[in-house]
Amino acid sequence: MENDFFLFQLVDSAFPTGAFSHSFGLETAFQENKIDKPIELYSWLKSYVSGSLAPTEGVVVYLIYQAIQKEILNQGKSAYTEKYIQRLDRKLTVSKMSSESRNGGIKIGKRYLTIVQTLYPQSGLKQYARWIDSQLCYGNAAIVHGWITAYLEVQAELSVFTHLYVSVNNLLQSAIRLTVIGQTGAQMILQKLYPFLVEEAEKIIQSSPDEDDLFNNSIIQEIEAMRHETLYSRLFMS
Repeated sequence: MENDFFLFQLVDSAFPTGAFSHSFGLETAFQENKIDKPIELYSWLKSYVSGSLAPTEGVVVYLIYQAIQKEILNQGKSAYTEKYIQRLDRKLTVSKMSSESRNGGIKIGKRYLTIVQTLYPQSGLKQYARWIDSQLCYGNAAIVHGWITAYLEVQAELSVFTHLYVSVNNLLQSAIRLTVIGQTGAQMILQKLYPFLVEEAEKIIQSSPDEDDLFNNSIIQEIEAMRHETLYSRLFMS
């Protein structure tokens, strides 16, 4: 419980992962006039969470959390666990069909990794950094988040929930910059989504998924992410 307080820093909107540079298809939806009202933004975000974010990144956070906790108990990482984490990293990366989304996720993941390594040098994440340098992994924020929350010994459900929460909050900040909503409107949507995010996190924990349970069915949003690179003008990198 004491280490839960350290988690606040990692999910603060001011934590410098570079996520503010990415919209993951939201900018396309805005420019194509699919989102110009708060209710439309709410629906887009809810669909994104249930169809893509939770069943990919949310599940990976849980799987990494479980793997690292087991290795902490065993006081070392087995060769199987290393291969398992590397495989999850690759699966998560290729689950993003848009090249911009893949590259954006990698940039955010590497930045998150660099900062967390500095804050928690004993977490073992230096090994993940070595795998990235050796091109055995790409780098994903979900991997880093699952790993560091296991190291901090926060609850599994809180680990998954906070990743979903910070991802949605980052997109809401993008929506503010796109002038879809104002600051107050963003907080109202976040409040409305809060119980849904809790429910999605609980669903992952209760189902005890394995790596074969990863899926992505947010086809429309994936296409929006693909079309982003051809927009006439852009605020965001993805």
